[in-house]
Amino acid sequence: MKETLALEPADLRKLKKQLIPIIAFPFIAIGMFGLFFYFFFSGEDSFTSDRIGQYIMIGFGLFFFGIIGYMIWSTAIDIKRGVKFRVTGKVTDKRLDVHTSTSHGVGGGRTGSGISSSRTTRRYFVYIDNEEYSLDYKHYTRVKVGQSVVLDLAPKSNLTLNLEITGQAEGNEETVKEQAASDRKFLQSTFEEVRFNDQDFEALKRGYKADLKARMVWIAPFVLIDIGIIANGLWGILVFLFPLVIVPLYQLFKLVKIYTRYQNNKLYSHKKGVTAIVEDKSTFTSNRSGSSNNVRTTQGMLKVSSVMYDKLSIGDKIIIFKPNEGKNPLSLMTLDKQEYYLI
Repeated sequence: MKETLALEPADLRKLKKQLIPIIAFPFIAIGMFGLFFYFFFSGEDSFTSDRIGQYIMIGFGLFFFGIIGYMIWSTAIDIKRGVKFRVTGKVTDKRLDVHTSTSHGVGGGRTGSGISSSRTTRRYFVYIDNEEYSLDYKHYTRVKVGQSVVLDLAPKSNLTLNLEITGQAEGNEETVKEQAASDRKFLQSTFEEVRFNDQDFEALKRGYKADLKARMVWIAPFVLIDIGIIANGLWGILVFLFPLVIVPLYQLFKLVKIYTRYQNNKLYSHKKGVTAIVEDKSTFTSNRSGSSNNVRTTQGMLKVSSVMYDKLSIGDKIIIFKPNEGKNPLSLMTLDKQEYYLI
């Protein structure tokens, strides 16, 4: 349910307080950039002495102050109109979106050197009765899927004015206590180890290859740099740049450890079951690293498939199966004896 209500005094104070850092930030930024360019780009061959560099600076300034201007304008409009949106319903999903953008420019004036910078923004969303709303980080971390909430939003600036959690568990107090006692009993239960089947061996192998690939990505750049230094006879540099030697040696040690653990788990051929309860779930989206479905349990965070994500609900009891050595889970099983592999 979505209502339009008049702003309360506390809402007006929050909107006005929001304006203070927005208005102050451009003056601080101008001072910082001014000092930076005065000390580093103040010669005849500087970045700003080139016409292309000047255009880049003008474009950057217009873009920067355009964003600040829009933020001030949207907040001022909300104050002037004096209304807010109130959304009442149940949280059906959560999403974290990470967007990374890279800008390239020309630096160094006539030297023609390139300048690039990356900017990462995080946006937090909740779905109330399957409709998406943007939240700030503080309120995003408070809510869980399945809770009933009352959300107050500023219409234009989309500022979260207030978020109240009105309910989480259904039923009377006695039912809630019985459910809590049942959850505790389930979490205290233990399971006998289960012998690997063919799917378990395949999952174990996939996990081993993923760990191996991650370590190789870490070690490869350092090894290439070390080979280049040694090939040019610059052994002495490695004494001063000792991390170039220590890092690949440490990663090599981890590779040996990963291989030994994999072989031990294959020989042991058993997995152990750990009880857990689903506490929350959320999706992750990114323009660089793709997307994932995350389920938070009493045993930690799990990445699951879309099918598994839709199937699991808050409060579900599950069994997480892990190999004898290592912390990465192989699979999880629901109470209806359906097993789903995580790797």
